[in-house]
Amino acid sequence: MKSIAGFASVTVVLALFAGSESVHAADQAQMMTTCNTYAARHLGLSTSDIAELTYQGQRVDGTHAVNGSTTRGQTFQCSFNASGSHVVSWYHSGEAHVSTRPDESQMMSSCNSFAASRLGVSTSAIASVSYEGQRVDGSHAVNGSTTSGQTFQCSFNSSGSRITHWYHSAPRGCPVDVSEADRYLYPDCS
Repeated sequence: MKSIAGFASVTVVLALFAGSESVHAADQAQMMTTCNTYAARHLGLSTSDIAELTYQGQRVDGTHAVNGSTTRGQTFQCSFNASGSHVVSWYHSGEAHVSTRPDESQMMSSCNSFAASRLGVSTSAIASVSYEGQRVDGSHAVNGSTTSGQTFQCSFNSSGSRITHWYHSAPRGCPVDVSEADRYLYPDCS
C-alpha cells in the first residue's frame, strides 16, 4: 500500500498485473489522483472524504479502471481512456455517466496534426501546443507554435470534436536568401 502525498487519508493500492507494461506506476498514481478529485467533485465531497482508491488494471478494450469508496460508504469507478489521461466514464452507487466534458488532450493532438498538415511540416516541427480554454461563445482555443517561430490557433466547436477555424501567423514577404526547402514557410514566395 502506498499513500499519495497530499492525500493523507487516501490509501492507494497498486494492483500491478503481469504483462501490463503500457501503464507505469506513476501513471497509475496520476489516474488515482485524478479519480480522487473527479469523485469528490461529482459527489459533492471533500477529497479527504475519499477513503480508498484501487487501480484495477487495463481492460481488453484498452480503458483503465480505478475503483474507490468514500467515508460515507458510497462506491464509485472512474474509467480512463487507453493512455490514462482523462476520465471517459464514471459510475457511482448504481449510476453510470459518460463524461461530457470536452477532451483537452484530444483537441491538442488534433490541432498538432492539423497544423502540421496545413503548414506542410512533420508533427515533430510543432514546438508546442496548449489548451487555452473555452470562450464565452462555447468554442475552445488551442494555441501552438512551430520550431521556426510561427504561431497558430485552432478553434474547436463547443463539444471539442472538430476544428471550426484556423489561424496562423505566416511571415510576410519573401526573403532573398530563403532556401528552396523553407519556401513553404513564406506564402509570398509562391
